[in-house]
Amino acid sequence: MTIRDDRFGHTKLPILTKLAFGIGSVGEVFFGGMFNTFIGIFYNQAIGLSNSLVGLAIMIALIADAISDPVVGVVSDRWRSRFGRRHPFLFFAPVPLAISIFLIFNPPASLTGASGMAENVNQIGLFIWLTCLTITSRLSITLYVIPHLALGGELTRDYNERSSLFSLNSIFAFAIGALFAFVAWGYFLAGTTVNINGETIPRHLDPDAYLPLVLTSCGVVLSTIWLSAIGTLRAATELHLPASDSPRFTLIVFYQQMVSLLKIRNYLFLIFGLFFFAIASGLYETFNVFVKTYFWELRPDDLKWFGLASAPAAVIGAVSAPRLMRIFGRKAVIIGDLCALALFVQLPVDLRLLGLLPANGSESLFTLLLVNAACFTFTIALGSVTILSMLSDTIDENELVTGLRQEGLFFAARNFVGKAASSLGHLFAGLMLDLFVRLPFNAVPGEVPADVITRLGIAAGPVMGVFAIISILFYLDYNLSRERHEAICKELDARKLSNTGTPLAEAVPETSALSQSADGKIL
Repeated sequence: MTIRDDRFGHTKLPILTKLAFGIGSVGEVFFGGMFNTFIGIFYNQAIGLSNSLVGLAIMIALIADAISDPVVGVVSDRWRSRFGRRHPFLFFAPVPLAISIFLIFNPPASLTGASGMAENVNQIGLFIWLTCLTITSRLSITLYVIPHLALGGELTRDYNERSSLFSLNSIFAFAIGALFAFVAWGYFLAGTTVNINGETIPRHLDPDAYLPLVLTSCGVVLSTIWLSAIGTLRAATELHLPASDSPRFTLIVFYQQMVSLLKIRNYLFLIFGLFFFAIASGLYETFNVFVKTYFWELRPDDLKWFGLASAPAAVIGAVSAPRLMRIFGRKAVIIGDLCALALFVQLPVDLRLLGLLPANGSESLFTLLLVNAACFTFTIALGSVTILSMLSDTIDENELVTGLRQEGLFFAARNFVGKAASSLGHLFAGLMLDLFVRLPFNAVPGEVPADVITRLGIAAGPVMGVFAIISILFYLDYNLSRERHEAICKELDARKLSNTGTPLAEAVPETSALSQSADGKIL
């Protein structure tokens, strides 16, 4: 007998609640689009800040953000209000987030140099400006993302319904992310301009071209996050609140709860796999726009099509995830997906280094790059849904061991590791651009020396791919199958029914013998 009871998280969620939860990812996508796509090229090539200092600023901000993630997670787990545990954070976070986005892309002229020449840039002052505002923006997005993801983990505990919820969240994220790329490159930054030396350059190398895009992004961040918060408010207020007699939050309690996560074996392997994958992601986020601008010599009018080609691939990946997980299980899906991802992320660059691709500017090359981008986006969407679903399953596993629902802590610890590793990737990429690739300031596409382009390809191809491949080894040790998860849920339901006075034998026959050791294994 399978229990279907709203109290235990097995209920079907209304479609409006799912849509409201999903639209919340749009604000995060616009922030990520502005930060991950443009921050490196804007500060290095458009303004003239050293890539090493850009990477160091991002690393410092991500480490500060990573440290704050578990704190936000624990605090939101324990928060008590008439709006539920998560929503006070959802309503507050977008305001400082939008302000910091605007200021990041509008540094004062006293720091950038009035003449627009890199040698006139106040390197230390601009570095401090970027670091402080990046920390502010990352802390603000943490105040939103951690409670938002935790809310998704507690809205339902049903295996398939949870997959469906995170699938819809990913559909919004990747579809809107593709639309953002198409509009940003095809409208706001389309065309060319002339730099101070009279050379024709793409508009995304001109700092004055960013203001309309920045204002639009700030508006979208505010509106979509608030819309998501309003749309999920009713469902959230029906969820349980933390016990009023919970011990007061202290650093000792915080570190005890962080250490307790290490006892969940499957969560530990997810985290280690994420660590190496996040390093690869940090490298990719830094290198991507440099590779497209200088390695492939693509124009902004070309770049817009990558978003359009990726949109259907992202939707197909997110929609396919629940069905594939039902058929093959989460572990098989994530292993196959990561193998494909590690291939597509570096394939075109590797083929070019081997001399196996057509020349830049050819229609056949552009088509191949679009197809590869679509395949890569498919794997990202599929993997995102799968990982979030796996993570939520380990939360149920933890509840069986500890008796606590700690969605906020789990998602926060995951973000802590991901951001710490990603910060290493950004720093490593910045150092490689300065010390290995040696890309000059104010570089003009098509006029960069061939040896510089070759070194850029090596850094953005084989070097980055190694870290993605290492992550697969850790996911191989994940062993929380669908059958084990269903057994865990039955035991949790049995405990709750027993506590409410419902006869245990009537509700969950043959589950009372289920137990679990401290390392997360079913005995």
